[in-house]
Amino acid sequence: MRKLPSQKRSRVRVQHILAATRTLICNIEGHDIARVTTAHIAEAADVSVGSLYQYFSNVESIFLALYEELVDPIQEVLEEFDSAKMLSMPVDKFFDSFNRSMTSRGPNREFVFAMQQATKVYPALVEAETLHSEYLADKIAGFLRHFGSTWPMPKLKRLALYMFYLDYGTWYYRQRYLPEDAEIFEWELETLNTFLTRAFNEPGND
Repeated sequence: MRKLPSQKRSRVRVQHILAATRTLICNIEGHDIARVTTAHIAEAADVSVGSLYQYFSNVESIFLALYEELVDPIQEVLEEFDSAKMLSMPVDKFFDSFNRSMTSRGPNREFVFAMQQATKVYPALVEAETLHSEYLADKIAGFLRHFGSTWPMPKLKRLALYMFYLDYGTWYYRQRYLPEDAEIFEWELETLNTFLTRAFNEPGND
């Protein structure tokens, strides 16, 4: 993003552009993100291309802003559970609540599919995703260590990254087979809880 608008009217305009882009990429045939141009986005948002460039330098910067919207709810969960109140909960209750919060705050599936395709087009999104996954891994590894896991921190981080990309793959499963949300939600929880349990019940060697 070229600049962060300080005026309310400008902030509303930015959110309108992002919302229009989100709708556009969720409905484009085959999620062919490479076809999306600033002209397409400007038309979808009913603004001029010049107005678009007041806030975003190119299409990639718009997708970076959308990626922030995608991961903001996840980071909010991480911060929420990294508190004295949450960390004082019994371990089983903590991770069950944590996993449910993480899986239930996911965005619209079409939006996720579109953003996954965008990572194949824009390298900056890959970098942003890497930073996000490492931040998430640090947080989850810290939670596991707090509750008594004896695994070395590097192994705990690898476990957290594995769970992150396992969830990433789950979205491809959703796209291909369109399962019922309730069913895949419970399967995700069971899988996450199984791996987390191993971090407490098995000795760990880095």
